[in-house]
Amino acid sequence: MKKRVVLIIGLVLLCVAVLIFIYPTASKLVNRINDDSLARQYNNQISAISTEEKEKYLSEARKYNENLNNTVADVFSEDAFNVNPSYEDILSFDNGQIGVIEIPKINVKLPIYHGISDDVLKIGAAHIANTAFPVGGINTNSVISAHTAFPGKEFFDKLTELEEGDTFSVTVLDNKLTYKVSDIYVVEPGDVSKLKIVPGKDLVTLVTCTPYAINTHRLLVRGERYTEIKSDVIDDESISSTNICYLVLVVYALLFLTVIVLIFTIIRKMHGKKVRESLDDKKNKS
Repeated sequence: MKKRVVLIIGLVLLCVAVLIFIYPTASKLVNRINDDSLARQYNNQISAISTEEKEKYLSEARKYNENLNNTVADVFSEDAFNVNPSYEDILSFDNGQIGVIEIPKINVKLPIYHGISDDVLKIGAAHIANTAFPVGGINTNSVISAHTAFPGKEFFDKLTELEEGDTFSVTVLDNKLTYKVSDIYVVEPGDVSKLKIVPGKDLVTLVTCTPYAINTHRLLVRGERYTEIKSDVIDDESISSTNICYLVLVVYALLFLTVIVLIFTIIRKMHGKKVRESLDDKKNKS
């Protein structure tokens, strides 16, 4: 009996170990699938907007950018919430999404939303109010932030892997603007000097906390515009990546089910053996 109990406990622990092993990767894959789905939803929504409406949206964003006074607070401070009341009305679509940011080197594709509220930072990247909307143009520096070390999700965790010359892109409406990393900084939380507009430059600066899970400083990855690609469809590479995520999840699910079946099979055999032994004992006694 003791051996059976020990075996059952061992099998249960094996099941728990498999779950612990699978969960981090499976969670990231599920989130990646969800992010790709949001990108598709955004793309479908934008495709239904007329050319005149798109130009109106862009015109409002450019006007906002022109009126910025080139000041920006710490992106994670309370001052960052003090914004123009009309801010969230600009580039505001049905799902509240401004656009999509993609960083191919670290396999990131995230929706971009207005402001840095907790609700936004739980689901994607945040455009920092009082910085330029990411629609391009000289004398702009759009600041986009996302979490690092957020439980169960991988946002800007691998931003530390980017190097000068790497590229990332921001898609707003059907304009996909590509930026090349020109500078990387690690600064104190209150140092916003690198987030300001640089005269004559078209910039996007990515911001996250660093070091990992310690968060005493800010990592800034600045990209300078060097090309523009018109894109109104989800590319084949993105679709392929999503399909791979589905495939890996299926493999993990099969692995877990195999362990469960194995456990029940062993328990059933143990129970059958116990029944046979009991019957044999009755026969011997009779």
